[in-house]
Amino acid sequence: MKIGIVLTDPADWTAERFIRGLKLAGVEPITIRLERAVSSISEITCEGLSLFDLDGLLVRDLGGGGLESSVFRFDILLELERTGIPVINPPGAIQLAANKHLSYWRLRRSNLPLPKTCVTSDISEAIVFVERVGTAVAKPIFGYKGLGIELITMERLDRIGEVIRERGVIYLQEFIPHNGRDIRAFVVGGEVVGAIYRLAPEDGWISNLSQGGTPERCSLTGAQKDLAIRAAGALGTLYAGVDLIESDDETFVLEVNGTPSGYGVFAACRVDVTRTIINLLMKRVRG
Repeated sequence: MKIGIVLTDPADWTAERFIRGLKLAGVEPITIRLERAVSSISEITCEGLSLFDLDGLLVRDLGGGGLESSVFRFDILLELERTGIPVINPPGAIQLAANKHLSYWRLRRSNLPLPKTCVTSDISEAIVFVERVGTAVAKPIFGYKGLGIELITMERLDRIGEVIRERGVIYLQEFIPHNGRDIRAFVVGGEVVGAIYRLAPEDGWISNLSQGGTPERCSLTGAQKDLAIRAAGALGTLYAGVDLIESDDETFVLEVNGTPSGYGVFAACRVDVTRTIINLLMKRVRG
């Protein structure tokens, strides 16, 4: 049996755990870098291997790049899925989770609590929003690892026009005071398997681990577990890192990551989410 692992860095902690876990399960792991894939319309190969020969596929990381390269990689995953190869996460779910604007519409339809949000190319409308909420967080619609995130305060309204000129659109969210921490809950197969607080560095406010944040064990309330499970399900993910943020009296869903790292929850809780993800895929492969 051959299981592919889509990745960009074989030394990545989660990728290494996927490789190790598949070997322990008696399965041959095949590392796949989609930037090296070739589609001849009748066949899809990667470094000489026909991807149609795979029994299943784990998606760890699709990598960055421009619009056309990203669409091409998703097209490959969709074609593999259409042939009946189990793909986790499903490509449609990864696409939806990666798009902060579209995913928020889906989360809103599931009646999940979300921070006030405004997405626009109109500078005046963006200014009105910031004036209403006081301080906003500007994020790339397609972003990851906390890159490109910044605070927009009343004193920095000039940044709105700059961001719109850079990106063509600005994605703004109400800033929720959070004492320098948020929550990453891991949902696999409709269950929460672990959760961590992500603590921002003392001199910062962004809590992403890739930006210097620190993981700490978190015990979710029943209501928070329910939020995480519903958010992951709303986007069709089979496994997800669901980011929550607590205000004084409410917990909000920030976003759903369809290709999350498992390192933080392992470091803080000794929970290896990759094992549960592999078990989920193997059940689907074996029918």
